[in-house]
Amino acid sequence: KTVHGSHVAFVNEGLVDLDLRLSSGNSEPTATNSDIQGDIYEHKFQCITVCHAGAAFTLRSIHKQRPINQILCHMESSHLKSFARDKAVRRWCRHEQIPIREMNQTGVTRCLSDRDDFTTNFNKFSRQTRHATPTKMQLDGLGARLVKIEGDGSELHGRCHSPMKPSDMQEIASEFRCDRVQRQHGGETKAMEYFRSFLSSRGANYSTGISSPNSSWTTGSRLSPYLTWGHISLRYVIVITKQKQEELRATKKKAPSTPSPWLRSLASFQSRMHWRSHFIQKLESQPSLEKQDQCLAFSHLRRQPDDFNEKYFEAWCQGRTGFPFVDACMRSLIHTGWLNFRMRAMLVSFATYNLWLDWKKIAGHLARLFLDYEPGIHYPQLQMQAGTTGINAMRVYNVTKQGKDQDPSGVFIKKYVPELATVPDEYIHEPHKMPASLQKKCGVVIGDGKGGNEKKSIGIFQTQQSTTILSTKECICYPSPIVDEKITAKSAKDKLSAVRKQDSTKREAEQVYLKHGSRRTNGDRDGAKPKALNSASKRVKVDSAQQSLMKSWSQSQNGGASNEKQEQAKLPAGQTSDCASDVKLLHSTENPVSASRISKSPLITSLFSKQNNANKHAEQNEWNCKACTFLNDKPLGLVCTMCGSVRA
Repeated sequence: KTVHGSHVAFVNEGLVDLDLRLSSGNSEPTATNSDIQGDIYEHKFQCITVCHAGAAFTLRSIHKQRPINQILCHMESSHLKSFARDKAVRRWCRHEQIPIREMNQTGVTRCLSDRDDFTTNFNKFSRQTRHATPTKMQLDGLGARLVKIEGDGSELHGRCHSPMKPSDMQEIASEFRCDRVQRQHGGETKAMEYFRSFLSSRGANYSTGISSPNSSWTTGSRLSPYLTWGHISLRYVIVITKQKQEELRATKKKAPSTPSPWLRSLASFQSRMHWRSHFIQKLESQPSLEKQDQCLAFSHLRRQPDDFNEKYFEAWCQGRTGFPFVDACMRSLIHTGWLNFRMRAMLVSFATYNLWLDWKKIAGHLARLFLDYEPGIHYPQLQMQAGTTGINAMRVYNVTKQGKDQDPSGVFIKKYVPELATVPDEYIHEPHKMPASLQKKCGVVIGDGKGGNEKKSIGIFQTQQSTTILSTKECICYPSPIVDEKITAKSAKDKLSAVRKQDSTKREAEQVYLKHGSRRTNGDRDGAKPKALNSASKRVKVDSAQQSLMKSWSQSQNGGASNEKQEQAKLPAGQTSDCASDVKLLHSTENPVSASRISKSPLITSLFSKQNNANKHAEQNEWNCKACTFLNDKPLGLVCTMCGSVRA
């Protein structure tokens, strides 16, 4: 349901590029490999073996012919079907006693026990020594050692001697086996071309240009599909960008008065690389996010019997909603397979809030559109934009305002919604407000053609065609808005707010934050803790006899003795706010908190110091998790390092 012919074509181009370089001994991507797209299906694989069959089945077939000593593969964090495939391969490897080594490609940690450790692990990954590029002599030696499975009458099942055409893949629905003519082309050679041009010129205005669909085509790195399909290494991108940053800092020291946008732009780009893996880690830690809401309190929303509107869904998929900027963004994806992040988020926001569509219903359509479809980003982002994570602020885009901000003259709209090419700039974002006389003059009919009546009934322009321009004898037709933007946005926000305000939702949101939330305090784009927990849900309510950990930390920062006395006066008779009371709070299973957040608090550090002096030997003891029996070596740990269960 998520595969499109353009994905297959892009992967094929990468395979051909790799095979050409291996067979020719070219270790560095060169321009000679950049023009392979026209005849890739005529290419005969020389060095690599490609099979169109199940992974475990194919490995078993190879093993029968040529015993496998070891399997090397990349570590993937993908959808549930690929997860099932990986488990099947591992079971077979265990049965055959074949070691399998997974190479980390994204900085994501398998079986991450504490989300606080993600950034540390990611930084270690990005600082690893980069492998040297093989020399021509080494590549020639590799070619000589390649084992070719042929000539013995036992051809591998499903082997492809040439790239397999998407049109021949029965697993893909027939309507999705086509390609996108205007998409990017695959291969490391192409990836390096994009990367070099980004670091040499295009990336200077990255931080200011990525929000607009007009400028982001050139200011953006455009590396996302190459990172997704393994045509360029994430660590290579991070390391080379860092080298560029160091060069720019050295230049700035020599000429500090010369302004340059480069350092700011590359810092923003590097943060996006971290952000990318941050979201992939979510799916790695909880594969069920593909199928269920991150915060289950929202599971009933958009899933009632009459919630899903098929006509709304079709209009959204086709780019015929009557909102020109939304339609232009959707049609841009249909033609090219790429769109900048802000506009993708806007499409999801419009679908899930204004049209009240379930994020699971729109997931497949967008996955097929995105050439850079990355499950680890796709599903967590869909939920975040739909407001079902419990830890993120609601992101309800005003699509008309976005159009006016990002495409004020309608350049992008007129490119992808040619029905409106003759509409004056004054009406380009709201063509339904055009008077009937002006519509006739422009040669376009909006909705029923009456025009200029903002309060007229909203209806869908019926069509069975996807993006084909519909026309009458004299005028081209374009639909009026299918919903009232303000009314539908308010209705959706009210429904989500009602769920967010429930105490049970707040308690569940706290657990979601501990498992998935960003730990960065400088405003990570996840934005989870400060906006969703502190302001909207006011954190989880704890027992009135206990102090809030954040309040205690705030008091220690202020150092106010008077505040301490005031809090003491509020406690029930016979109870004190000494260190024993606070330690009791830390070990309470009703208010589980992250161990790293505790360790950073000056107050808690002091409390632990006093407790150490009182019972030093006891705190050195290890403890067993009641859930998984793992022996934890952190005596003050609140959750199990292995399974994440709260300490009993």
